[in-house]
Amino acid sequence: MSSADRTRRRRLLLKILPLGALPGPMLHAAAASAADGAAGNRPIALVLPFPPGGSVDIVARQLQPGLKAALGQTVVVDNKPGAGGLIASSAVARARPDGNTLLIAFDTHAINPFAYKQLPYDTFRDFSPISQLVRFPLVIAANPALPASNVRELVALARARHDGVRYASSGIGSLNQLAAEALATEAGVHMLHVPYKGGGPAVQAVLSNEVDIFFSSYAAVQAHVAARTIKVLGVTGTSRLRQLPQVPTVAEQGIKGFEAYSWIGVFGPADLPAATVARLHSALVESLRQPRVVEALGAQGFEIVGGSPAELGQLVRREHDKWQAVARKANIQFE
Repeated sequence: MSSADRTRRRRLLLKILPLGALPGPMLHAAAASAADGAAGNRPIALVLPFPPGGSVDIVARQLQPGLKAALGQTVVVDNKPGAGGLIASSAVARARPDGNTLLIAFDTHAINPFAYKQLPYDTFRDFSPISQLVRFPLVIAANPALPASNVRELVALARARHDGVRYASSGIGSLNQLAAEALATEAGVHMLHVPYKGGGPAVQAVLSNEVDIFFSSYAAVQAHVAARTIKVLGVTGTSRLRQLPQVPTVAEQGIKGFEAYSWIGVFGPADLPAATVARLHSALVESLRQPRVVEALGAQGFEIVGGSPAELGQLVRREHDKWQAVARKANIQFE
């Protein structure tokens, strides 16, 4: 009897007989076969910690068609915003380790362990790293009325003003808060934090002149930069953005060694089988390398990575340690 025939027999027996009527070895084989079949037929849910329209959502929806083709399964985007990513992360941490529920995590995944006193999961033990998708530097977006055209002038303005410079963030404990505080600490100036509920409201705050600056993804302000309703003072990466070649990095402007990258990666629940991790990683990288995806994401300032599971795990630890040190140095109180 062929392997395919044996598999079909097990599934048929599982349908027509109660589990207790099957012999022990056949019981285990049939249960495993049924589980594999159920996992393969179920849609894959890409669970996102933010609402539609942001960087995570943009990347996930670009990958969706390629993943469907590579895996032969329906792929759905499931936005579960709220609590700095805790709602989405908790849902994936509790999910069955069958590869059908995946977390598309943001940089907050590495920040939350020290930004929240109690997490409903363990960041380093309750997830299986699969692949870093992209990374991207932030841009210092400013209202055109701000009397500063670069980082040097921004620092001088912060020193001259009694109340410093007002900066927006997408929430307490976000990377744009930490990056702004790192700049303020390195430059020896004061900047006032004004948190908002997401990147969209923070961009609107810059546009309406409620705040002076916002450390933003380029994708979130691209249209406003083109319309000249927002100007960019600097870039937080190690090199200039190809879309903004005239804008120098923060390090070029006197803050030596300054670097801040946001990133997006994919995780499954803990105990995801190695074969499943390998299959998902291969499909993700294949989707990322499609010319359509490379062009669409590159135009918005995203750098394709497609790193290994081990590299993603190392990134989370490295980013956690780096930004925790920044928070301590700046004496940031999260809760």
